[in-house]
Amino acid sequence: MPRTKKRTKPASSVADTAASLPKLALFAIFLCCSGCLRHKIPIADGYRIEENAGAPMLVPIDGHRSSPAEFQTSKIVLPGGAAGAGHEPGRKCVLQGQAFSLHSASPRDRSQWTVRSPSISGWNTLAGRLNLDAQWDAFTRGLARLNENGCFPAHLTALEIRTAIAQRIPLPASEVPLFFYSQQRLGFIDLAPGMEISLQQFLPAVKPIGTRSQNTSRKWAANDWSADYEVIPRHGAGVRLKLTRKVQRGPNLGSGVEEKRLFSLSPQFAQTPVLRLFLEGVYGKGEVSNGILIGASDQRQLDALTDLIHRSDPAKCMNYHGTLCTEFPRGSLSLFYTLRVNGHRTSCLFGTSLAALLRFRPRPEQRKALESARVFRRLIRGHYAEIEFPRTPAGAAQLLLLPGDRIQWKHESQR
Repeated sequence: MPRTKKRTKPASSVADTAASLPKLALFAIFLCCSGCLRHKIPIADGYRIEENAGAPMLVPIDGHRSSPAEFQTSKIVLPGGAAGAGHEPGRKCVLQGQAFSLHSASPRDRSQWTVRSPSISGWNTLAGRLNLDAQWDAFTRGLARLNENGCFPAHLTALEIRTAIAQRIPLPASEVPLFFYSQQRLGFIDLAPGMEISLQQFLPAVKPIGTRSQNTSRKWAANDWSADYEVIPRHGAGVRLKLTRKVQRGPNLGSGVEEKRLFSLSPQFAQTPVLRLFLEGVYGKGEVSNGILIGASDQRQLDALTDLIHRSDPAKCMNYHGTLCTEFPRGSLSLFYTLRVNGHRTSCLFGTSLAALLRFRPRPEQRKALESARVFRRLIRGHYAEIEFPRTPAGAAQLLLLPGDRIQWKHESQR
């Protein structure tokens, strides 16, 4: 079976990425590999894409109680908390918001919770009265506070808890990655395992390397540097960065202080288990901000530094107790995440849909793949859930992929 070739990273305009983030209009151009899904995976309750007055929803098939009313309840089971283990969730372990609420489902078990959220139709009716994005932001910040107070099983980060909840409630299909890892209009991504940061920059040399004659334009040597970082689980809790590729080319090889700094992100952020990446873009009155990476010991610190950064225009690194911050050169940053396509590791840009993944396959293969494609989503408890979607190009465009997804389809050689 052929091995996956190393991807060729496209030159990415991060300003365009950040500007388009709220609409998730990022479709990647990348190479996919043929092959087979070699390992069986445990399958849990699945999902389906369901039409909802022209605004498709990604809906868990089981595990929640639907309601014709504006709200519904869902049962959430977090990993790592057996009945009677540790102290019980107290009265303070409750979140009561206008759109999203949470309380313990068992008086002696920190792993079982009940979440109230908008129903499928409620996403439409409530949007006229409430800012659902702001409601979700307040809810997730409340989760971070409860986690620091010991309400949830130990060794879970606020992002892991948020992900477990987002996996079990109906969400607008076009905004699923934002509810998992980001926030509308703020242009940041909370880094999770399966994501990759790519940095690349071409710099002209200071001196010409040669001329043929006085009438010939000068030729300039360029310096080229790039680095790839994989986001991986950190021992204990949280995530860390792992440098997976480093390239330096040019006459000034190894002499750039900036390059050396950006090649050492792994040790720089080794002691900050929660990481957030600001994509390059416009967040204030119109000035373009550079890409920014911040790290903190917990989610509350991360949110406090985020608020501080957004008070400046353009957004820039700020000093905040116990946190780290670094800025990237303009135009150098891209964010990818990894999938398994027919058993092979594949990288794609944040916000890529199944339709974008298929778009650059040969046309006969696109049709066959769309008819036979199966998409499995990795759950926080280690299982996978299959996603049902309309077998049309429009239906495939509604299915936005997440880190760790597995996709498989039939090949011409398969009958």
